[in-house]
Amino acid sequence: MSDTLFGHPLVLLVVVGLPVFGIAVRLFGKSFAQIAKWYLYISVFAVIMVMDSIFFPFIGGKDWFFRFAVELALISGILWWAFEAKDGEVGKALREMFKRPLVIAVSVFGLMVLLSSLFAYDFHAAFWSNYERGEGAFQMLHYFVFFALAVFFLKTEKDWKRIFGCSLVAACLMIGYGILGNFGVPTIIGSYASGTPPTGWLAKLTSGRFQGSLGNSAYVDAYLLFSMFFAAYLWIANRASSKFGAARHWGYGILMAVFVFFFVIGQTRGAFLGLGAGILVFLVSLVFSKNRMMRKVSLAVLGVLIVLGAAGFAVRNQSWVQNIPAGRLLQISTSDATAQTRFWVWGAAWKGFLDRPVLGWGNENFTTVFDQYFNPNFYTPGVQTETWFDRAHSVFFDYLAEIGILGLLSYLAIFFVFYMEFIKSERRRSGKGGSEIAPVIERGLILAMPAAYLVQGVAIFDVLPMYLVLFLFLAFSTHYYSNQRI
Repeated sequence: MSDTLFGHPLVLLVVVGLPVFGIAVRLFGKSFAQIAKWYLYISVFAVIMVMDSIFFPFIGGKDWFFRFAVELALISGILWWAFEAKDGEVGKALREMFKRPLVIAVSVFGLMVLLSSLFAYDFHAAFWSNYERGEGAFQMLHYFVFFALAVFFLKTEKDWKRIFGCSLVAACLMIGYGILGNFGVPTIIGSYASGTPPTGWLAKLTSGRFQGSLGNSAYVDAYLLFSMFFAAYLWIANRASSKFGAARHWGYGILMAVFVFFFVIGQTRGAFLGLGAGILVFLVSLVFSKNRMMRKVSLAVLGVLIVLGAAGFAVRNQSWVQNIPAGRLLQISTSDATAQTRFWVWGAAWKGFLDRPVLGWGNENFTTVFDQYFNPNFYTPGVQTETWFDRAHSVFFDYLAEIGILGLLSYLAIFFVFYMEFIKSERRRSGKGGSEIAPVIERGLILAMPAAYLVQGVAIFDVLPMYLVLFLFLAFSTHYYSNQRI
């Protein structure tokens, strides 16, 4: 496999192309700090990397690309500190950064993951992971460095608009890969068209659940939740921009519609509930805003959505509903086969937690828990069933079993701190107006995004596409709160 791996053009792109890019930018007189920013921008394109020459084509290339880009950003940052930073500038900036509550919370979570790996059942798996997932403590270190560098170097609104824009381009390329695959066209990154596509462009797009370049429709929908947020934020944030004003304004609106379409044909019920929770939180936040018009509009929209939701629930079992591409989204039941397997694997995770409650079994050690507490109901003779799980298929049960109660509490503390910071910002803003439409919508979006993420996480675990946008969002939130823009 190693010969095939190192002969892949993506390896040449990553190992040679990324450092050459940095050298070229430096020759044009850019500072090491600017180069570090560019590597952060580049890192979000990890989601489009697919290597069809390795055993898990949708995982390895993404991990290696992301790690290398982040490592180059870190090296650039160190070179900036060594040769360009003013005396005491780095120390002062770091002290200020680590005083921020969200930075502290994320740091504690990363520390718990590292401690869990040190006391893991299998240290090698917990720290280094494997070629199937790549989500060990070593990978978590890279997520934390990505987060910390983003907080440290992306200090202006322009910086954040750029990295959000890069993330949106990456999301479009991710979708483009999936479209080419559905139409049976070999892509420039890999060639994973599945079978002979049906006739008709809509049938080709909606045949099966859309997987894009992520290889799993559940990942696509969780990733697109954040992409919708980035597009919506840029839509609002660029409202006063005169440069390409109208075109950009409509462009972000169209982009959100595209993301919603591919989110729907991803047909992930957990993410669908997450989106619903996010919309609910967003609308409720508008109901309590100081803008009278927004209160009326949000109440009306909320009422319409409740009626549509009730109607959808009432007809969910009709044959015509079940036959449409998005019909699966309405088939939400605790008694179906998928839900039952989730409950069984959660039961195994809970028993594993009771065995090692403090720091858990370690990342990538859930297979041992699953084997030890295997539920015979997973196997039904003559029926194609799932009989092996390396994840609890829930971020909450995953963390509970793999990094214990300390790990889960540190993870939940991130969102507790997030909302505490939001409340503090609302108190600071109290009595200062705050009825303008755009800021009200911005605050609603910020408030809703974690709710959407946490609800969808009840039935799915995090991997690189979700971790990347999650830590990007948390770094942005740190910037957002520290600048008291809300």
